[in-house]
Amino acid sequence: MTIKKDANGRWKVDVWPNGANGKRYRKTLNTKAEALRWKAWIIKNKQDSKDWEPKETTDKRKLSNLIDSWWNTHGQNLKDGHNRKLMISNVCKALGDPIASRLKPADFIEYRQKRLAAGVSANTLNHEHTYLNAIFNELIRIGEWTKENPTQKIKKLKIDEKELSYLTTEQIKELLDELKKANSDAWIISRLCLMTGARWSEIEELDASQIKQENGKAWISLAGTKNGKIRNIPIDGTIMQHINRKQGRLFKASYKTLQRRIKNVSFELPKGQLSHVFRHTFASHFMMNGGNIITLQRILGHGNLNMTMRYSHLAPEHLEEAIKLNPLSNM
Repeated sequence: MTIKKDANGRWKVDVWPNGANGKRYRKTLNTKAEALRWKAWIIKNKQDSKDWEPKETTDKRKLSNLIDSWWNTHGQNLKDGHNRKLMISNVCKALGDPIASRLKPADFIEYRQKRLAAGVSANTLNHEHTYLNAIFNELIRIGEWTKENPTQKIKKLKIDEKELSYLTTEQIKELLDELKKANSDAWIISRLCLMTGARWSEIEELDASQIKQENGKAWISLAGTKNGKIRNIPIDGTIMQHINRKQGRLFKASYKTLQRRIKNVSFELPKGQLSHVFRHTFASHFMMNGGNIITLQRILGHGNLNMTMRYSHLAPEHLEEAIKLNPLSNM
């Protein structure tokens, strides 16, 4: 900060009230007294101003641009990345591909209400919410988005818990007998699903290298699973006599056979539970036969114990306690 007299006898003031990186103020006055007063006024009135900070520019990127950024930096590395991008791209289109910085919680809530009215399930809408929320959070984490996440504080839709259907011992026998009549691998795939709690697709796509045998014991090694973790599940060695191939994919696609043959049995399954009924049946019988809930979690590969707890009410001790500990038990 300087005050100097020039060749014409006037006084030049050069002031940087916020330091070398701040705004510079210069003025020429007739007298030194005026120069001193102006310098003092500048320091007093400009020192606390934020003209040293870069002015915030409006982020004009559209939501689709953020989705692309998320895909390039993170999404393409996720196992279900393609499905997530497709789902969120459809959401983006339905929202009109807005300027992302202008997207408000009310916009997504209004979109969600319209979808509910059109018959879309709450579970699907919660998935859309989860994926969109995750995109903003990831971009914030890597510094690609500096504003708030507009979906962060929106509450998920409440979903009533559905009873998971499982097959009784009699129904298992009836279904396996029906599948054995078909000239396909549906019977052996079903048995392995019931034996291991694995998903139908995990068993149907098994490679011979995933069947392990050592010291009279056999097990299936499931890699590339839904949560990315390897699961090793023991199997009854007697099942090996029905597995003929020694290399390559073990079974032919047989899901359509299951769809056809299930129509011939005496019982019906709830809509959407056909391929999962074997997994639910394994888990239910595991708990009813006294299995440990933590062991079941590991076998099923659930990342969260809450998922496995859906089967806990089937444990024998749970049922016995309901009888022993109810308020009428001692009357």
